[in-house]
Amino acid sequence: MTDDYRHRTSLEVRFRDIDAFGHVNNAVFLSYAEQARIRYLLDVLQPETGFDRLPLILARVELDFRSPIEFGEQVTVATRVDRVGRSSFAMGHRMTAGPDDRLVGDAQTVIVTYDYAAAAPMPVPNEWRQRFDAHEGRT
Repeated sequence: MTDDYRHRTSLEVRFRDIDAFGHVNNAVFLSYAEQARIRYLLDVLQPETGFDRLPLILARVELDFRSPIEFGEQVTVATRVDRVGRSSFAMGHRMTAGPDDRLVGDAQTVIVTYDYAAAAPMPVPNEWRQRFDAHEGRT
């Protein structure tokens, strides 16, 4: 189900993730995608300055809920870069949980590369394009 995703982040469901209905709150799914997105970018881009210095803005996020997650289950978020544009890139996140690795959610995000000094979008660096393509097997 996640074979076409080369990057995976394993997360443990925390007690605070659980809502009044006894399962992971839907807003937490976005937090799981965020954690996986940051891990992917750190692993693939390997920034020398740390994540807080990457010139990025989250411009769009979309989440499709598929199945509830229960306390005590392990969550795996498979992440990939689907598309690289001039000044943005799109990422896909597939979330699975439990011993059966059932699909629990899909998220799509769009990240804009941003020049904070100029207060304007900037081109995605060529080195990033090369790293994304190499990691995703598109070279």
